[in-house]
Amino acid sequence: MILGTIPFALGATAQTSSNSVYISGLYVGAPHQTVNQEYVKITNKGTTAMNLKGWKIKDKNAKHTYSFPSSYTLKSKSTVTLYTGKGANSATKLYWGRSSYVWNNEGDTAYLYNAQGKLVSTRNG
Repeated sequence: MILGTIPFALGATAQTSSNSVYISGLYVGAPHQTVNQEYVKITNKGTTAMNLKGWKIKDKNAKHTYSFPSSYTLKSKSTVTLYTGKGANSATKLYWGRSSYVWNNEGDTAYLYNAQGKLVSTRNG
């Protein structure tokens, strides 16, 4: 993929701990796109499913926080896409439920915190 073709597509940098769940992509959107064109991808590279009860996604400066549903489990070797807008949650798609944007088009950072409040992954987009 050529990163220059889509503004800030999937981010340029990522940091992860040894944890098996991490932010694998961040698309901050572009002017005149809908809120559901912004998204964060969270991947479980581990061999066991992970219940994400108590886990959170935050943006730079923690202006917006998404809390994963208590019943949501991310299967092993799977990715879920968290869209900013509204929709019906499924195993591979989650919706923040917002009518306004979260991610700054000129660039932003997503932070993933586990249930203990420990930062486990970041991604720039």
